[in-house]
Amino acid sequence: MITGTFSIYKKYKTIFLITLVCCVSLPACTVVNLPEDVADPGVLTWPAVPSLPRIEWVKEIRTAEDHGIKKGFFSRVSEAISGVRSQPISKPYGVHVDEKGRLIVVDSGSAVVHLFDSQSNAYRVLGRDREMRFRAPIGVTEDQRGNLYITDSGAGIIYRYNIEKRTSEVFSSQRLKRPTGVAYSRRQEVLFVSDTLEHQIVAFDLAGTELFRIGKRGGGDVQFNYPTDLFIDNKGQLYVTDALNQRIQVLTPEGQLLGKFGEGGDTTGYFAKPKGVAVDSQGHIYVCDALLDAVQIFDRSGRLLLYFGGTGSRHGEFWMPTGIHIDADNYIYVADSFNRRIQVFRYVGKED
Repeated sequence: MITGTFSIYKKYKTIFLITLVCCVSLPACTVVNLPEDVADPGVLTWPAVPSLPRIEWVKEIRTAEDHGIKKGFFSRVSEAISGVRSQPISKPYGVHVDEKGRLIVVDSGSAVVHLFDSQSNAYRVLGRDREMRFRAPIGVTEDQRGNLYITDSGAGIIYRYNIEKRTSEVFSSQRLKRPTGVAYSRRQEVLFVSDTLEHQIVAFDLAGTELFRIGKRGGGDVQFNYPTDLFIDNKGQLYVTDALNQRIQVLTPEGQLLGKFGEGGDTTGYFAKPKGVAVDSQGHIYVCDALLDAVQIFDRSGRLLLYFGGTGSRHGEFWMPTGIHIDADNYIYVADSFNRRIQVFRYVGKED
């Protein structure tokens, strides 16, 4: 990083900035200062060696560059002249990876959505135009047609955005009190959304028509107390973070109970503040706990298998983990909200 105050004639300012960018791009002119706490940690795994590893830390993502997206020459020149630079992640919540490997991060802190496309070396920010300007975005998912669905809890709106066409629209005329979690079932072609303040899960078809609602407020089966995050596994089963009941409920796409687990507590195996939920290819259920600063892993019966994390800002530590996504290759993306980053892990265990 280069700092300082330069005194030059105004008419030479642009020429100077272009020259400066050229110099910074040359290896001989580059000075890199690495913080001491970013030293190579080696292979960080859970459980720790000599136990057989199940989870492996991969990397953290704060900016487009962290995800392998490089700036071209003209991008650097434009940034130097305009003073506008690519936006770092501020306070991530929802996270998703599509079939083409594009990483989508809902940034609640900046009220935008980051779209990282490392294969095309492209980065863009959604939510800055009149057609799609967020108030409090939370969740994101996609359908099989290349559409993203983004919940705006502040506006009570679900937006639909087509990645290839770069078009956006309000998905449904049906306003919700506070839409948060969102998940799409490819089998049923149904979009499920948590309406947190209504204590219900709302199902929509792809035309934006409300099909039915699941649940009501309470502590019984298929009842909810401020439901938030959602996930649909490869069997079409719906997982609901029943936040203030401090449990996970597993439902059929029609809303019938398949199972439930969890209770309140301040140690592993219990839930203090459950947030994101996801399932890997082996059927293991991952739940972020924002107060325990950990991700807990359960089997299908709700038995705790393993947890990883801990309070802090180093590799593998969290400060209020929220959203989670697991891709087809068992890479685990965790929104580490107050640390302003996405941490990436990988399930490396054998088939059970």
